[in-house]
Amino acid sequence: MGIVTGYLSQLVSSGIKLLVGGSAVSSSNPLPVQNANAAPTDRSSTITTGGSAQVAMAALATRKAYFFQNISSESMWGSFTGTAAPSTVGSFEIVPKGVIRSTTTCETTALSIYGATTGQKYTMWEM
Repeated sequence: MGIVTGYLSQLVSSGIKLLVGGSAVSSSNPLPVQNANAAPTDRSSTITTGGSAQVAMAALATRKAYFFQNISSESMWGSFTGTAAPSTVGSFEIVPKGVIRSTTTCETTALSIYGATTGQKYTMWEM
């Protein structure tokens, strides 16, 4: 018990050294930080065939954020887990002027969107 206590005491008093690329972290060798900022890509569009789901946003492992607004006068349905369909388990309703957006967790799977009428519009940004 004394050896472990002594070792822990030494670690705490001397600090724990972090290495990046085999060299100690310092002002000239900082920890890598993922930039949370990302340039938006406009994915705004319309429902191309009413009554059929379409992919509004393809799967993207590096996606940081997204914003989607239904700017039409009819509800749309969305799904990140399969093909969107009205009133179906796994799909969620996006009412007219309704918004979905990422918060602290961002889905990286595809976004399937269903609209009943060809030409329904949506605004969407992906970062």
